Amino acid sequence: MHEYSKAHNRVRAIFFLHGAAFSSWVPHIPLVQERLGLGHDDLGGILLAAAIGVLSVMPIAGRLSDRFGSERVVRYSGLFYFIAVGLPAFMPSYLSITIAMFALGFSGAFLDVAMNANGLNVERLRKRSIMSGLHGFWSLGGFAGAGIAAAWFALPIPVTVHLPVVLTVFLIAHVIAQAGLVPDTVVHAQTSASDAQQSDRDHTTGTFEKQRSLIVFLLPFGICAFIGQFGEGVITDWATVFMNSELSSGPTMAAVGFAIYSCAMAATRLSGDMLVTKFGRARVLLTSSFLASTGTFIIALSPHFIVAWIGCAVAGMGLAVILPLLLSAASKATGKGGGTVVSIIAATGYSAIMAGPPVIGAIGEAFGLVKAFIVTASFLALIIPVYVLTMRKRLQFAGNG
Repeated sequence: MHEYSKAHNRVRAIFFLHGAAFSSWVPHIPLVQERLGLGHDDLGGILLAAAIGVLSVMPIAGRLSDRFGSERVVRYSGLFYFIAVGLPAFMPSYLSITIAMFALGFSGAFLDVAMNANGLNVERLRKRSIMSGLHGFWSLGGFAGAGIAAAWFALPIPVTVHLPVVLTVFLIAHVIAQAGLVPDTVVHAQTSASDAQQSDRDHTTGTFEKQRSLIVFLLPFGICAFIGQFGEGVITDWATVFMNSELSSGPTMAAVGFAIYSCAMAATRLSGDMLVTKFGRARVLLTSSFLASTGTFIIALSPHFIVAWIGCAVAGMGLAVILPLLLSAASKATGKGGGTVVSIIAATGYSAIMAGPPVIGAIGEAFGLVKAFIVTASFLALIIPVYVLTMRKRLQFAGNG
């Protein structure tokens, strides 16, 4: 059990570093936009390149994690990711930024799938829900990265050295943390006996899946993941731009708003496993949809950036547990873990976090960012009817964690 705790802590560290690196890049987005004179549609175009990078890795990331071990994929994909995050801020042209954003999306998704697969495997070893907590550490990393960026921007230090310094530190920490991840072979050996004892549940799930394929069974999970991650991608890439351009916050106050969002998300995710156990997956999912939609509406209709901060906090609480809840529930409902479930859910959910921003960029260019955020808020509310129409029975298979 002590070894499992160590593996749990190491995968927590990987999640933290992934979030810290990504949120360190986010405050640079409006600076890149201003430096190159990009319109909302142009900015959406380079964000689309990241989405294409994500989509291109999805068919192979889960398979490679299952074949070679998620711990190995985490090790090597991380080396590329922490370099790729810093590239877009220094590219001199639209074409070069587009290529750099593709590399960021590709390497980030590769690491994301592998670390989630490793997390699901550790969850099976520990026999309790841990995925929300792992994503909580991602958000803690996001809060730390955004907070460091806000402080850095406020001090008389060149912003051009921000990313090289922090990403070098994160890369070294990644190399140390990945060495303690639990190998997939150990997970499979330790869980084989308990899997045999769960044959009744597997038979029940299998009966359901005889009528429908695994992909069809997981489709509602993927749709809800897409909706939630769409909103997360929009707020991550556009909230700072919205506050800077629409509410005249300036880059420092916009970075503070994103730090508040990350902090609210982290706090909710760290308590998410307890909330699921106490209230059930269905109630937590529906409440999350309501809060995410409401928070995004508050941002859209804010008269001042301080009010937008409140919206960031509410949206952060709402978006926090949607993806980890769905990943854990899908793994338990099907009896499958690791790369199999992550790759299927990620094919819809993780693509949305990159696909959402360019879509909203196009809407923002045509109709304004206020209306674009209203569209996002309305979209986030659609999780509720998806659950009512398709997910009740599926979540019964998963239980409460």
